[in-house]
Amino acid sequence: MRDGLLKCSRYAFAPNYYRYCGPDNRKRLEGYLSEKIVDTGLREYLVDFEGLYPYLKTIATENNLSDPFDERVVEAYWVGNNLLHQVRQKEMAETLLYGQQLKKRLQTKVWRWITDKIPKGAFFHHSFHVFSIFTRTGHLTIDHTIDSMNECRIGWGRIINNSNLKFQSLKIQLKTQQLIYRKGKLVIESNVIREVIPSVDVGLAKSLKPGDWVSYHWGFICEKLTLKQVAWLSHYTRHNLRLANETL
Repeated sequence: MRDGLLKCSRYAFAPNYYRYCGPDNRKRLEGYLSEKIVDTGLREYLVDFEGLYPYLKTIATENNLSDPFDERVVEAYWVGNNLLHQVRQKEMAETLLYGQQLKKRLQTKVWRWITDKIPKGAFFHHSFHVFSIFTRTGHLTIDHTIDSMNECRIGWGRIINNSNLKFQSLKIQLKTQQLIYRKGKLVIESNVIREVIPSVDVGLAKSLKPGDWVSYHWGFICEKLTLKQVAWLSHYTRHNLRLANETL
């Protein structure tokens, strides 16, 4: 439980910090991460992320796991793993209908655009929410919307420079990728250099070194990744992006 809650907190921190989602008490989550405190209060805080918890709960239930914050479940949603393949189409639709209450919030045709992706092989990965649900709130040709999607998706990259790295004092350069709009489609462009902020998890921040693969969310590093995790994150992100491009 402890590892899963901390992992989930690292991914949820940045949008909460910017007040995009979750409870309006960003210093609380920052405190949990910086001190690596895990208690019922942290669990309750993460449950209140209304756009996150229904996905975790469904992934856990479909894999006969009792805890939505099991580390394997958290990894499945944010990074990707084989647990995603066990989530049945019916359960996906019901989660979007009742857990996310999307049908009440969206026009009928938009609701159909989203649910039609389920039988085409959509996965309950964070990228599905970003590309097929988050996008329904605006026009994709507007630059700030594409920029927002690029920040909201979980990015991955390799550290190329972290000289004199100090906690929260310097940014780290990554060779990564970015989301762009080209010829009517969203495309992931590779070999992009960008700066990101070290994690508020002090232990993680201090352990980073050139050559490490990391994930990031809204410009904050979330965790180190293995090559297998990099492959998973790339695969599920690109797969859900292809489905999203069908209804741009």
